[in-house]
Amino acid sequence: MPSQSASPKLAIVIHTEEEFDWNGGFNPTATEVSHGAELLAAVENLKEIGAKCTLAMDYAFVTSEQGLQCINKINADDELIRHVEFAAHLHPWVNPPLSTSFTDKVPEQFSYPGNLPEDEEYNKLSTLTKEIAKAARQSPVTYLAGRYGIGKNTPKILKKLGYKIDVSISPFVDYTHQYGPNFSRYNNDEFLTNTILYWPHTSAIVSPLPFARKYFNHSPAAYSKASLWRKVMRKIVRAKLHRLSPEGFSLTDMQNVTKYQYELGQRCFILSFHSPSVKSGLTPYVESTAQAVEFNQKVLAYANWFKNEFKGEFIKVKDHPQVPHDTI
Repeated sequence: MPSQSASPKLAIVIHTEEEFDWNGGFNPTATEVSHGAELLAAVENLKEIGAKCTLAMDYAFVTSEQGLQCINKINADDELIRHVEFAAHLHPWVNPPLSTSFTDKVPEQFSYPGNLPEDEEYNKLSTLTKEIAKAARQSPVTYLAGRYGIGKNTPKILKKLGYKIDVSISPFVDYTHQYGPNFSRYNNDEFLTNTILYWPHTSAIVSPLPFARKYFNHSPAAYSKASLWRKVMRKIVRAKLHRLSPEGFSLTDMQNVTKYQYELGQRCFILSFHSPSVKSGLTPYVESTAQAVEFNQKVLAYANWFKNEFKGEFIKVKDHPQVPHDTI
């Protein structure tokens, strides 16, 4: 168990977005937000145990009636606002300026903002940044690309728009089969490049064997290699990729990711999930009222465990210790 002198830190990053058909492609008109009250309740419940949330908000959410109500209620509560950071989450298929070439469905390639031409990616993120600043009364400094889709022009755009932290890296994962970025060579290490701090979403290669966990953490690309002997090795050591998330993972899974990564030297963790999962029937992870209750209880149970048993502390993303506070 961690000592107080080496207290681990947890940021809860909520992908705060519209509701859409996860199997129905990228429809520019699918912008409904009906879970604002449930999201506000989840944030308030986390605040009650001292937890802090970073709401990475996309354009559809921040311009919706329920999204604005949620933002306004947070801002109106002096205690609650101290526990919340408003950040940016770019879903390019619903974020103006919209392409006149794709009115019904955006091709998967362009669902990743980093695949857009530089001026289009900039214009979309600039529009979102201004909308968040207007609605939330604070300019975002934390960025999460939709579908983790950062590209070669993203760092320059982030710097130009005043961002300080990017949480778009999804360790160990290669999305190139669906036109996305390749993160297979990344583990959970944070790094600072050209004034932008890159803090990956926490993931881990879990295995009952410590040497296997250590090997894949230090050689992340080895996990995704498709050679036969690599596949056999992964099966023998029972290696699996787990994300620090209540979506698809149990409380025990989440605790193991945290403990295993702490043993490997990680001290700053990101717990993440999509905002529609706080209400039943909106994501594949929560399809009934009972599952919604279980989901929200699991988030609170993990946060309580992190604080009380793991002796950790809660932070907003922008309060990561590597970010100079006087620049935010």
